[in-house]
Amino acid sequence: MTSRERVLEAIRHRRTDRTPAGFHANPPVWDALFEKLGTADREEVLRYLGVDLRGIGAPYYLKETGPDADGYMTNMWGVKHIAGDARPADPDRPQVIYPFDEDSTLDDVLAHPWPDPAALDFSDVRAACEAYQGEYALYGAPWSPFFHEVGWTVGQENFFMWMVTKPEVVHAVIDAMVDYEVEATRMFLEAADGLIDITYFGNDFGTQRSLFVSPAMYAEYFRKPLKRYFDVSHDYGCLVMKHSCGSVRSIIPWFIEDGVDILDPVQVQADGMDLPGLVRDFGDDLTFHGGVDTQHTLPFGTTADVRAEVRSYIDLTRDRGGYILNGSQNYLEDIPVENILAIYEENRRA
Repeated sequence: MTSRERVLEAIRHRRTDRTPAGFHANPPVWDALFEKLGTADREEVLRYLGVDLRGIGAPYYLKETGPDADGYMTNMWGVKHIAGDARPADPDRPQVIYPFDEDSTLDDVLAHPWPDPAALDFSDVRAACEAYQGEYALYGAPWSPFFHEVGWTVGQENFFMWMVTKPEVVHAVIDAMVDYEVEATRMFLEAADGLIDITYFGNDFGTQRSLFVSPAMYAEYFRKPLKRYFDVSHDYGCLVMKHSCGSVRSIIPWFIEDGVDILDPVQVQADGMDLPGLVRDFGDDLTFHGGVDTQHTLPFGTTADVRAEVRSYIDLTRDRGGYILNGSQNYLEDIPVENILAIYEENRRA
């Protein structure tokens, strides 16, 4: 069974020869693995660990312009910020200038010079996919974390307040961003020419205890825009992996209904996100990617603790599929490298 077959069979909720595995880590973890394994080649590390997925880059941010005469750079959404690490000498001069403020209207949003996806270049995507020769399940897409991008563009406090006081402005900003990102996704998938198996989209809707916003607010502002990413993915024959940290149990039924195939990263220490409960309640309709606890077990446990947790997840999903082994968040530098290796060694034993 190839890695690609293993992943796709698991997503179809079928038993596989072993549990498929993913890998997400911050740079210091890669460095620790390089030192431990005696290589500086990421592909060698992934092969040693038995990782079955490979990510294909989809950069969609346009270059900033500037600095202007006042020293500000401007990003593609129209946010101005002081160039580099400089700080304004004048304390009354803002570090960041947002394109919209309390006086902004719907007309202002509609008249704003939003970025044009035609400026994007995905000409190298097909070659990047072909390099893996069909051996691995390939995932990727413009990351598209519009829930966060709105806050970065109007100010986070403004964003939450304007959902109540200026809903038409918030809806219009979301629509403009999503228009751009959905078209960028379409362009990326067109360039991939059928070689991407799984699209992968951002947005962290959960905190440790609950959602950032109420389910009603999620339904009003984010559910339909998110579905646009899922729909274009399915138009190109791709499965959808939805990333959200934190406690998102309350909206998992909507994820499923709207076309999500895989939930990532399964932050098991967040309220309601224990993997056995999720598999029990949603495992017939959803695949879970992640779950090995990066908050407690991996940084503070022994290798035996790690192996026991990994084994419990393998045993839980062995016969039913619907699980891809990975951390409950990116692996961080507070995790001993031996514990990371233990995850994948235990999986190979299965």
